[in-house]
This record gives sequence, C-alpha cells and structure tokens, in this order.
Amino acid sequence: MNGSKLSVVKFVLEFLTLIAVIAFAGLAFKEWQAMENSNLINRINAQAAQSAATTAQQELETNTQAFHQEERAYLWPNTVSVMDVSSCPDIENALVCANVHIANSGRTPAIGVHLYCYTTLGPDSGSVERAVKGMAIQTYAVPDGDMFGAGGDKWKACAIDITDEKLARLMLDGKLPIYVFGIVQYYDIFGEYHETGFCSSRLPNKGPFVSCPYGNWFDRKIGEAPIGEKKPAQ
Repeated sequence: MNGSKLSVVKFVLEFLTLIAVIAFAGLAFKEWQAMENSNLINRINAQAAQSAATTAQQELETNTQAFHQEERAYLWPNTVSVMDVSSCPDIENALVCANVHIANSGRTPAIGVHLYCYTTLGPDSGSVERAVKGMAIQTYAVPDGDMFGAGGDKWKACAIDITDEKLARLMLDGKLPIYVFGIVQYYDIFGEYHETGFCSSRLPNKGPFVSCPYGNWFDRKIGEAPIGEKKPAQ
C-alpha cells in the first residue's frame, strides 16, 4: 500500500515537474519571441530612419542644385558685328575687327570672366571647321579677371587678318566671308566653373551673322569634352 502511494506521489511530482518545465519553456519562448519582435521593430525603425535621412539628403541636394541653377550667372555671346578698327581700341595693326557682345542673363554675377576671340576667312568650310575645333582652350582653375553683374555685358574685339584697304572695305560692306569664334570662361558665385564655346559666320551678301554648325557649346565642365553643337533653347 505504501509502495502504491509512493508511486502515485512520484507520478504527481513528475507530472507537476513536466508542467513546470513546459510552462517555463513557454515563458522563455514568449520572452525570446518578444525580444525578436523588438529587434525586428528596431531594425525596421532604423531602416526607416536611414531611408528618411537618405531621402532628406537627396531632396536637399536636389533643391540646392535647383537653387544654384536658378540663381547662377549665364553668359552667352548674343551679337557679332564687323567694325572699323577705330571702334576696337584694343586692336593694333589691323584695319577691321569683329566685335562680340557678351551678356549675363543670369540672376547673380559671373566671376573671373575670361574671353578669347578669333577670326578666320576660310578659305573653305573644311579649313574653317578645323580652325574652330582646333582652337586652344586655356586651363582655368582659380577665378580671376572681370566680374559681370546680373544683366552685365561687355564687347570683345577680335582682329581680322586683312591688311589691304580694299579688302577691308569689302569686309565692312559684307562682301567677304568671315567666321568669328572663341571661348567664354567664368565661375558663378557658388564656385562652379562654366565654359561657353561660340562660333558665328557671315557669308558674302547674306546679311547678319548666324551660328556655325560646330563650335557652339554651353556649360562645359572642367575635364569634359565640348558638349553639344548648338546653344540650348531658351
């Protein structure tokens, strides 16, 4: 009888132990699950925060770039004319010259403006294209030179290689072909370098200057090849 009671007591104790173990295991599992859920939530929150920070940074960069584009200086040669050398005081030993009008259509000054201007008479389209595409582009790393305020402008004179007075008169009368080309280099107030290439031509008895099919590019950066052949649409 005592043996039977002991067996019952033993069974009850083992059963209760098993229940306790199961309960403890269940509690431990719930705690582990809660910890994992917490870690998952933390990871999700961290990823969301990182994504939000990245998006905010991208928006800031986009807005900054848009602001710079909207507020920066824009220089472009908008008028070319042939004149008597008396109208070009910086030109020596020439009878006629080409005058290029450079204007800043942007909202802020252009800093350290460098202007380079050249002319050629041809004699054929192939030699003209080679001359225009082969012109030297000076390395420009630190701003120095003229400053054009918003709406500022300047005329740049270019010598025309004519030493005969009769030919000079024909040039002034628009009866000889002429190609005027060059480079405008400058920095904006945000420290960005900009470069504009220009080329305009006038054929005999054809009226005003028109853009060449080459030699015109806008906003080339340091280290880039000339981009585009025409001035972009305004």
